[in-house]
Amino acid sequence: MRIATLVPAYKPKYLVELLTSLRHQTVKPDRVIFSDDSPDQAFVATLNSEPLKSMIADLNVSVVPGPRSGAYNNFLHLMKLWNGETELFHLLLDDDIIYPPFYERHLHAHASGRISCSISRRWTATETGVPLRDLPVPAIINTNSNRILALDAGVLFATTAAISSNWLGEYSNVVLRADMADIVSDPRIESIAYTGLEDLGAFLSASLRAPVAYINDHLGYFRTSAQQHSADPMGRPMKLAHLAYLALAIAGRRIGQITQTQFENCMAGLCPVVPARYGNEADMAPFCALMPELAKASPAAEAKFLEAWRAFLKRVQA
Repeated sequence: MRIATLVPAYKPKYLVELLTSLRHQTVKPDRVIFSDDSPDQAFVATLNSEPLKSMIADLNVSVVPGPRSGAYNNFLHLMKLWNGETELFHLLLDDDIIYPPFYERHLHAHASGRISCSISRRWTATETGVPLRDLPVPAIINTNSNRILALDAGVLFATTAAISSNWLGEYSNVVLRADMADIVSDPRIESIAYTGLEDLGAFLSASLRAPVAYINDHLGYFRTSAQQHSADPMGRPMKLAHLAYLALAIAGRRIGQITQTQFENCMAGLCPVVPARYGNEADMAPFCALMPELAKASPAAEAKFLEAWRAFLKRVQA
């Protein structure tokens, strides 16, 4: 199977490290596409200049200007550029690093049977790449002696959306089948958007079509820095993430992947967090007012939440 690496590029600071990690893969990707969303087109200039251009000739790299209209639109731009030309694709963020056997192990997982995507463990690291911590992987998976596990939708929904947790990671540690591309471009389950948790939502959507292969080895790291969205708890991305967890739980219950009891426990635990963190934020006021009723898993509050959620997304995406 062939694989394409798609890089939504914005921060040129880590370019050499990223290229180094790609060049040292035991099995290299068949194509690497950069969509340059940086303000000064730094990736276009650097990747098309010597000596770097000749040094990475074996990677089959192409770089094009990005749309410069937001990170998610850059993802969509890459998907159009790739256009399903390989059986597998990997969205690699420009500040994350994959270890040398990354593609070899993911290709092995895809060759083992019909799966929707492969997900490998990754470290959370400092900006300089020093590993700090692991994701909160469920104990039953963390201690499993198998190197590759086939996980169905029931397991994944119960251990993520049902408890407002993401132990799976981000796009950088996931390789998807080409026929899962629509999941990236349409972040919805049961017509309910999970904008703000596009990565987790995509993995859950994929699991509804075929099992997910979980590679129980650390094959890369997620780099932390002060410039990341998660560093600003009052920023729009973090607000979206909190609300998206509620949306995912509602969607999961509606399609039967989350039980009513799990749903009620999720609402009771997560709903009080929203006003506690965002009670003084004007744009979150409609949601904060709904949380006490939604915490009781009230159907009426659920309908009001989804209406407010759609209106909120319409405003932030305008």
